[in-house]
Amino acid sequence: MTKAPALSLPASARAASPLWSLRCQIMSRIAAQEVRDAIYGWPLYIVAAVALLADVLLMVNSLHFVAESGLQILGRPFYLPLLVTTTLTMLYITAWAVLAIVRPRDQGALRILFFAPVDSVSLIGGHFLAGLILYGLVMLVTTPALALLAWLTNVPFSPLLLLGIVLSPVFIAVALALGLFVSAVSPSSRSAMFFFIGALLLLTGVQGGYTALLSIPPVSKSYDALLFLRELLRSVRNLLNWISPVALLESGLDAVMRASWQDIAQWLATALIGCAAWLILAVWGLNRRGLLP
Repeated sequence: MTKAPALSLPASARAASPLWSLRCQIMSRIAAQEVRDAIYGWPLYIVAAVALLADVLLMVNSLHFVAESGLQILGRPFYLPLLVTTTLTMLYITAWAVLAIVRPRDQGALRILFFAPVDSVSLIGGHFLAGLILYGLVMLVTTPALALLAWLTNVPFSPLLLLGIVLSPVFIAVALALGLFVSAVSPSSRSAMFFFIGALLLLTGVQGGYTALLSIPPVSKSYDALLFLRELLRSVRNLLNWISPVALLESGLDAVMRASWQDIAQWLATALIGCAAWLILAVWGLNRRGLLP
């Protein structure tokens, strides 16, 4: 009776398996250290507190509106509080990611770290994992608070809200990966923060400017004169809706609250592709920029 030939992996596969096993261990250690540092710091708790305060104020305002209008109905009562909570947390995670690599580079710690068996993939992956964990910690605090607020106000807490919370890390991951890319290619912490603030001002300015132009009545003398500017801002806003993490988060949560499964799949696919692209660019940028200030 002949024995079947034993299956063996190619040499490249055998070499890749220990490499990725080592990378996973390094990622987990980097993530654990970053999460530990964030837990012992104060920004994480301030973000959670501000988000909870904003949620309470928004619910009080909504209930006051219902009482004053006499409609006795409130559509999607917790959509706006959830959107505010996730957006604030996204901004915190992005700001953290923007400084995650460039700050140790400025301090000279990044070069010392790479004397250990650490490469760019492990470093980016470790910070990416840490950012997702930090986002999860904030949501673990705010989600029970939203449920308690719903019970106290006798407002239904839709299961779609839970689905939105479960899917929201996919959209947060885009902002996290983008922040890591900015951190990897920035020459200094100051320039990284300037870019982050500038991007926020651009997004706010485009959206606010377009909204302001829409409020101009058609009978106004300046309506036709501002037509080109309005169309330009509309085109820029439509483009940003596909690449802006904030717009992706808003569109994704809106699709979840509408239970539009086709739109949910579309925005999730867009977020996953964007996240993968920014992570690849972050690794490339770190290799290109180097470890020295």
